[in-house]
Amino acid sequence: MKSIASLLLLPAALLWADTAVTRIDRALEEGAITPGTAACYYVWSVTDSSLLPAEYTDGAEVEPCGTPAFDSAARICATLPAGASGGPAPLLARPVLSGPEQIYNTPGGHFKIHWTTSGVDATDLAWVQWLGDGMDVSWATIIDSMDWDAPPSDLGLGGDTKFDIYIMSLDSGVMGYCSSGGEPPDPTTPEADTASHIAMSNNQSYGDDQMKETCSHEFLHAVENGYEAAEPSWFKENCSVWVQNEVWTTNHYADYLHTGDNCLRKPWYDIRTGSMYHYGASPWPMYMEVRCGGQQVVRQVWEEAAAVVGVNMLPAIDATATSYGMSFEEWLAEYACWRWFTGNLSDDQHYEVEESSLWTPGAYVFSYHTVNTLPASGTAGSYPPDTYGNHWIKVNVQNYQGWITFDFNGRDAIQWQIGIIQTASDGTDAFEWHSVTNSTATYSVGINTTGWQYVVLVVQPITDTSLTLTYDWSVSAQTGIGEQPGDARPTISSSNPFTRGGAISLSLPESGFTTIGVYDLTGRLVDTPLSSNLEAGEHTIAWSAADLPGGAYFLRLNAHGGGMTSRIILQD
Repeated sequence: MKSIASLLLLPAALLWADTAVTRIDRALEEGAITPGTAACYYVWSVTDSSLLPAEYTDGAEVEPCGTPAFDSAARICATLPAGASGGPAPLLARPVLSGPEQIYNTPGGHFKIHWTTSGVDATDLAWVQWLGDGMDVSWATIIDSMDWDAPPSDLGLGGDTKFDIYIMSLDSGVMGYCSSGGEPPDPTTPEADTASHIAMSNNQSYGDDQMKETCSHEFLHAVENGYEAAEPSWFKENCSVWVQNEVWTTNHYADYLHTGDNCLRKPWYDIRTGSMYHYGASPWPMYMEVRCGGQQVVRQVWEEAAAVVGVNMLPAIDATATSYGMSFEEWLAEYACWRWFTGNLSDDQHYEVEESSLWTPGAYVFSYHTVNTLPASGTAGSYPPDTYGNHWIKVNVQNYQGWITFDFNGRDAIQWQIGIIQTASDGTDAFEWHSVTNSTATYSVGINTTGWQYVVLVVQPITDTSLTLTYDWSVSAQTGIGEQPGDARPTISSSNPFTRGGAISLSLPESGFTTIGVYDLTGRLVDTPLSSNLEAGEHTIAWSAADLPGGAYFLRLNAHGGGMTSRIILQD
């Protein structure tokens, strides 16, 4: 696994969206600035970027959350001598507001808001109360309903043991931040958990709903610090954007999925990518939630991380997957398939997630990976996938009924995963994935095309390496009787029309954690007839469908190695 330092300091060729933070990362890696200077620059990029040299701000994107920058500053400050430039005292101390400080204790009883009516930090009571309400709702949802641990006490650092919020002027575009730097650790646990404080912008132009979502975003950062403050910013941001959708119905989280760097438009990025991408990767924890039947799986990742002091996010994700009878690699393979049916592709009526139609324009395919005539061949192209990233190669097979052969030749000594998605016009789909572990990284598979509209081939490297992950591929149509692919794929079937109290049949080639979800035609999950570990073989699952009106639904099977969606008509 990459170290925190390597996550922060990526080569210039691999840098994603250019922000002040990424430019500071680069300058620090190249030795152009000292760590102490970098710590100051990180903080100033959030609080007042006019203090930065122009080369760090001209033309740069602004990150809406200042927490990653403060996390970077805190990591540096922890290594500097006390009182050194960029040390904790001048940089990470609680904010001092520009005018006489006023206090507002929120009705929920958990938050103390510090604010002023004069100077650059000035705000008004209505805005204070609005943000206070957002914080109270966030606590009630995340702590009381979702059962996450409350942030550790600051031991009176803010005047009492309530959680402190400061409303102040932040750099243009920055809506808030959470800082654990210089905060006391929880003396009641052996974990590397710390208290935090939050700053929220006094700029009301961002909009009421957006700022309430920001309340939940920053509060989850405080909660995350209560599990393991040192964990990397990429997963902190994934989860904090994800929780916006757990708490609120305004769907501003989806704004990150429309343009720019995100897991749909830049699928080849490493899941650990930072900068603007980590905001556009909230589907990663959302996949975990949907696959494992509830938000508790995301909380479990943080519990696993807290159980071992030090940075161990990937092992924590793997341990969580294992507890569900799966693995990190299997989650990655399914995640690559799961993201396909989003945005404009939700018009095909394939539903993996209720809000998939909001994620426009959806999955991105390079022009040279869009195939309408066979035979065809190609390469990874100009943007080969990073470790844990993926490419989608879409092959139109309507005119090639029978079967096709996909031949893959990836960089040697790299472990690859190959996914296969097949879709039909009636909403039926099927997927499977295969691990390519041989030293020459070659793979060939036949794919049945009869009845399918198109086949999507998913290429995903999972070896952690700095090497360029190149590959070649070809697809050809076959005639005559050839390999009958898909026989070893998990399948689901039932009577159609389906009679209430009937049964769903499953065929599982391998043991593993298996779920059946029932979705209505809007993509809303309406029932879960099955969510448990099953042995390989044939299974019959009773389904009463008692609370559902008659009509059309989709049955979605997810199992070890693949899955399938089948459209049914439920009889009244």
